[in-house]
Amino acid sequence: MTNTYDGTGPRSPQWWPSRYGAGDERGAANELTAERSLAALTIPKTGEVFQLGQILNEKSPGYVQRFFKQVILAHETAMPICPDGSRLTCFEESITTTFQIGTHLDTLNHLGIDGRFYNGVHYSEFYTPTKLTKFSTETLPAWVTRGVCLDIPGLLGVEVLDAAFEVTPAHLDQACERQEVEVRPGDALLIHTGWGRHWNVDAPTFTASEPGPGWEAAHWITDRRVSMIGADTWGVEVYPTPDPARTFVAHQHWLAETGTFIVENVNTAELAAGGHSEFLFMMSPIRTRSDMKYLPEGLRCAKTSTRLPTRSTSSCLTSATAAWAR
Repeated sequence: MTNTYDGTGPRSPQWWPSRYGAGDERGAANELTAERSLAALTIPKTGEVFQLGQILNEKSPGYVQRFFKQVILAHETAMPICPDGSRLTCFEESITTTFQIGTHLDTLNHLGIDGRFYNGVHYSEFYTPTKLTKFSTETLPAWVTRGVCLDIPGLLGVEVLDAAFEVTPAHLDQACERQEVEVRPGDALLIHTGWGRHWNVDAPTFTASEPGPGWEAAHWITDRRVSMIGADTWGVEVYPTPDPARTFVAHQHWLAETGTFIVENVNTAELAAGGHSEFLFMMSPIRTRSDMKYLPEGLRCAKTSTRLPTRSTSSCLTSATAAWAR
């Protein structure tokens, strides 16, 4: 039996092995069972689908070095294929980007504690300059599960939470009571803060700070054994933290200690505006080897469904994130 991580980095008591067992590499994806997927499929009643992915373009806000660049390849329109016959013309795109931008999921090799990642695995065991050999997206299942969206501004009677507003366990309890919903194991939990209104509108404001769950709320979430936590912010947890020495400790608790996946920059506005607290949530990773994040290719919720839209492309990376609501 290990102690729990206390947010002090290398000074913390040992926080591994994972509650899913030493050697586990799936983390909270273990909560995605066939029984829970079947139950989630009974949620939709209207067929209404919501797009949960934010529109991504070259001006989209990114944390520090994160960027998205696109060039449209027009050579097969300027010089058609089969020029003496069908004269096929087409466009393609070339994109240079980090997967850590737009609506994306943090996997378990993204963030650690003093060099140790999920289940206490030290980075020296899986890092090379060209690939990471553990915890990458080819090992992940598709998410077909129950989704819950908690509307914290609605609870407080405002449209958007203030910068660096800390969401507490009391807020989460009160939101559940107000919305007549409970958070259960395996759920995809989304926190609506209203901060997403700044996406592609005011990048400096969006990235300078954010409201979100604090340390205690992070534990409220993992106590319920959700499969993932997401929000309409770039980092999900509150930033900056009241104590600068505890920056991104919720990330450490979620990813490294408990294996709880994180989805950032989720478009929760329509869910909150429509009062959709419970829905079928679907998300499918782009299965690449040795990465640490992914642009989900199927983010949907029903009454809700979602994709990761990009502007001005001839194809798009869909953010398998969608919701189908009741």
